[in-house]
Amino acid sequence: MGVVKKQAYKNTFISYLGMVIAYVNTVLLFPFFTNSSQYGFYNLIISMSVLYSLVASMGVPGIIARYFPVYRTDDGKHNGFIHWAFLWSIMGFIIASVLYIVFKPIILASFIESSSLIVRYYYYLIPLSFFVVMFNYLEMTGRAVYQTIYSNFLQNILLRLLTSVYLLLIAFKWINFQEFVFLYIGSNGLISLLLLISLLATAKFKLAGADYKFASIQKKEIINFGLFTAVSSAVYVLLQKVDTLMLSAMTSDAVQGVYSWYFNIAIVISVPAQALSRTTYAIVADAWKNKDMANIADVYSKTSIIQMVIGCLLFIGIIVNRENLYAIAKNKEFVNPEYFGLFVVIGLGFLVDITGGLNAYIITSSHKYKIFTAFIVAAVFFCVVMNYLLIPKYKGMGSAIAYLVTIVGINIGTTVYIKYRFKMQPFSYKHFLVIAISVVSFLVGFYFWRMPNVLADIVIRSGVTTAIYGALTYYFKISDDVNEKIDHTFARFFKR
Repeated sequence: MGVVKKQAYKNTFISYLGMVIAYVNTVLLFPFFTNSSQYGFYNLIISMSVLYSLVASMGVPGIIARYFPVYRTDDGKHNGFIHWAFLWSIMGFIIASVLYIVFKPIILASFIESSSLIVRYYYYLIPLSFFVVMFNYLEMTGRAVYQTIYSNFLQNILLRLLTSVYLLLIAFKWINFQEFVFLYIGSNGLISLLLLISLLATAKFKLAGADYKFASIQKKEIINFGLFTAVSSAVYVLLQKVDTLMLSAMTSDAVQGVYSWYFNIAIVISVPAQALSRTTYAIVADAWKNKDMANIADVYSKTSIIQMVIGCLLFIGIIVNRENLYAIAKNKEFVNPEYFGLFVVIGLGFLVDITGGLNAYIITSSHKYKIFTAFIVAAVFFCVVMNYLLIPKYKGMGSAIAYLVTIVGINIGTTVYIKYRFKMQPFSYKHFLVIAISVVSFLVGFYFWRMPNVLADIVIRSGVTTAIYGALTYYFKISDDVNEKIDHTFARFFKR
């Protein structure tokens, strides 16, 4: 876990800094300078571009994660594997783009009554999706050689900062919403270019000198894996985005905008998992190559408890600050207290998912990867049906319930399968202790007396909640890695 801890701490810091910027955008800027329909459309094109890019990539990120350790060489050519993966992703993008254009009437038919903006910006999704495909390819290439920090900075800090700037430009009426969309797409291209330059500068990859016949690459095996990965990844992301798509199609961009606002607040709970995954995925891939099941089991259990500890703190921290959140945002389209249940239900879904740890990746990076495709296809079918039944009556809350129930089902299914097939599971009595600690900390934070100033109340209420939570977590030794980090920090501090 040495490499994991070293990079995970840096990635966690970057991810949380990016989270702060995302919160400024979500809570302070979007509600003031765009309406709920425009914000809903912004989330819609992001959802569509992610799905588009996953189909177009032909499973290349998963291919790199699993097979790069096999083809890695010291000369930086890696048997032409990286070059072949690039060409394969470009081919996939061309095919996906042709299909996207051909099926335009069918795609637009789902949104034409509820989202007029998608009609106007339909072709903007092609360049946006291309840049997402390229960034995902480059990011996973970096992960394969444990170069994870810069891509995290580009995606979670620079892109969000640029979004903040563009929203301020809207506020000053220097640009309109159409120009905002155009600039956002260009910014995705910029971070891809910067990441490419960074990877080339590491000298771990060489553009020239590769064998372009790719004779040593087991293309049939890899393509087969890639297609299964593309299907499972696209369907898994569809699970994350189906609520956005169906709410826009069945209600309106305004309803979906309110739902997405709470979803984007809840997504902060997944930050620790995102930070850890940038390094742990490569660790697991190497462990599978070496058949080191003990290492996989160790990483599996440690990531599960660490992610649960941080996720629960964030979850209760947002709940105890609900009134402060509303006081800052103010926009009546978003801050009706009856909508806060959306955050609670969606947040529980994220908590369940990150506590499952590496469930999905352990299966998809193993020789049993096809089983995950079956898991996820069944889950999405179930989620779509639930959304279809619940949205007409409950609207956003219907989507939130469908998401939570589906995520719980996936994690139970994958956990049981890993226990049965690989004889490992991540849970212990400490997970129950985390729940008890969360309840105690929540009660203290929620009933703590309110400060007259909003910012002071946020700082003091959050500080008290965190202090209680942190002290109990340390005392009960919930995570050896967390305690070790705290001890190390205090030791360095008192030496000064």
